[in-house]
Amino acid sequence: MPKVTVRVPASTSNLGPGFDCLGVALRIYNSVTLARQRLNKERHPAIISQAAERFFKQTRRRAFGFSCAIAGDAPRSRGLGGSATIRLGVLLGLNALSGNPLDRRMIFQLCAELEGHPDNAGPSAFGGFVVARRESLSSMNTRARRQARVPADLSLYRFGVSPRLAFVLLVPELEVATTQARKILPAKISHASAVESCANACAITAAFASGEYEKLRGAFADRLHQPYRKRLVPFLPRV
Repeated sequence: MPKVTVRVPASTSNLGPGFDCLGVALRIYNSVTLARQRLNKERHPAIISQAAERFFKQTRRRAFGFSCAIAGDAPRSRGLGGSATIRLGVLLGLNALSGNPLDRRMIFQLCAELEGHPDNAGPSAFGGFVVARRESLSSMNTRARRQARVPADLSLYRFGVSPRLAFVLLVPELEVATTQARKILPAKISHASAVESCANACAITAAFASGEYEKLRGAFADRLHQPYRKRLVPFLPRV
């Protein structure tokens, strides 16, 4: 039966105060291998079955059974976008096995929808440094979009990253689930915190866009999420 293997880069996101919008691809990968089957003999984990369900709904193709094997160096719940690599791998694999009815941008949109945020899906789908944001205005209301099976509008800007920029990863033993990390965030922050965070997010984007990486120094100070999430990682203040 037909089989395909997709290699997807991990990513790091929420760069500084770039919460849910800034991410960069890393040179570590997960591979997802899908093999088409006559009957769906396997019960897949939710992360796989949900991606498959979304793919077949979007393409209106008849669902088929498949086996799925995942291997690689990017674990889930460790800040490396592991879940995005799996979802993208499943979506890209099913797309290939179905004759490529979707382009890569639509696959990115579906992955971001499944993830609930685009900052890992973007760099894992396109590589490099990515700025992703949701469009605030749309010609279609939410109900109409659901009926038409159109994912949320996302704008994406990609910049290449020079090989002279090195990334050092500290991968903890503990796991922090995204849902848990989101629940701990406050509903409101001060105007001063918003201004500082906005300025630093702009500085990070400008440094990557221009290649002036030395200007990244000091720009990762954040008041949107890091001060609150550090209680989930007890050793973080010592890093």
